[in-house]
Amino acid sequence: MAGANIDQVPNRRQSTGVYTELERAVLEYAEAMTGTEPTVTDELAARPVAALGEPAFVELTMTVALEDLRSRVNSAFGLTSQGFAAACAVRPPAARPTTAA
Repeated sequence: MAGANIDQVPNRRQSTGVYTELERAVLEYAEAMTGTEPTVTDELAARPVAALGEPAFVELTMTVALEDLRSRVNSAFGLTSQGFAAACAVRPPAARPTTAA
């Protein structure tokens, strides 16, 4: 997923032409998988399986599960954002300062 598209994730349902069909399927699957009551159906899982193949789908599932686990553990311990995103956001290449070689 392109870096510029990451900013659109919260608005992905309203954004048209930003995400590929595969990206939309993966986002929908991840959201269904990480709900307090998971809502993954066979039909929902079939789209990323068909596009990625079973080995990559298993890897996707494990990655989503790991990130969900991290989020839940952080929440249980009361850990909050350290503000890194505000200080370390990746800027587009045009906005980066140039350095002399």
